[in-house]
Amino acid sequence: MLKMRKMEQDRALKELSLVLARYNEFDSNRQEAFRLLHEETSLFEKRYREEFQLDLFQMYDKYLERLEAEAADAEQKMQDMKPELDHEREKVMVARRNKRIIELLKERYKKAYDANLRKTERNELFDINATRVAMEAQYGESRVVEERRRPAAEPDSEMEQPEKRADDILSEYFKKFGIDDPRKKR
Repeated sequence: MLKMRKMEQDRALKELSLVLARYNEFDSNRQEAFRLLHEETSLFEKRYREEFQLDLFQMYDKYLERLEAEAADAEQKMQDMKPELDHEREKVMVARRNKRIIELLKERYKKAYDANLRKTERNELFDINATRVAMEAQYGESRVVEERRRPAAEPDSEMEQPEKRADDILSEYFKKFGIDDPRKKR
């Protein structure tokens, strides 16, 4: 479920990025039109001071009008895209909210699972202790304690503890000849 919500969020982010790319393109077009308008106005004022020509004036006037129209057109397209942009942003917010809800549910279920696991472990420990108490009551405490203190059984074969067996053989060899074990002196 979390994976599905993450995919939904990623899809919404992708759609938002596409809309934002178009919006940013219109914004850059508008800014470029204003920059060109400013540059051409400065250039026209410079040329106008040097010499005045009617056809040059008309050409610049039409060019400036076109730049203003492009800027206004880009501004209008940006305004028209605002609802779509807001809609895509809202989709991203909903997707993020849904994903967060699933994450919180996952965390809540994990906590409940951990609590249930701890409760089960406590119950098992209680059962083990109850069994021990019952055994102590039935067989007497001293016998149960002796069972716990009894060392583990010796290995049946030499292969299980070869170095211990070799040590025993050497110790027996030294004892047989009445020599103190030189390894113990170290």
